[in-house]
Amino acid sequence: MRNELLALHNKARQSVQNGQLVGQPIAVSIKPLKWNVELEAKAQILSDQCRVGHDTNDDRKIPAFQYVGQNWAGAKDINTGFQLWLDEYKNYDFYTRTCRMGQCGSLYSDTTEDTTDVGCGVTNCPNFPYGLSIVCNYGLCKSLIRSFSFT
Repeated sequence: MRNELLALHNKARQSVQNGQLVGQPIAVSIKPLKWNVELEAKAQILSDQCRVGHDTNDDRKIPAFQYVGQNWAGAKDINTGFQLWLDEYKNYDFYTRTCRMGQCGSLYSDTTEDTTDVGCGVTNCPNFPYGLSIVCNYGLCKSLIRSFSFT
């Protein structure tokens, strides 16, 4: 699971770097993410709760990062959950730095150059309408201010 989720994240970041997200600019300075077991452990705690939504920043904070972003998805499989996050790029206008329909929160953590580390938890929730609870936490170099940060 770790390798699969890390590969999905880094493939998405490579797409941003190569200008393959329609309507979004090329991000020449974006780097691959590293897996972080502390972020993973915090994500797993929330995932194991088999509930919809996020926890608080204090719940997910670790010593290495003052700021920790988070994505949550309920989905039948990891690929579907991740694609839900990535597809949010269609709602974001990079040039005006606005989000259509207020649906861009997941994309910020995935694709900003300020994100350096990721750790995810996945739980099969038998009584959950979505199947899997998927949570990824992101170590950020600075506060995520709701705009993409890359050059």
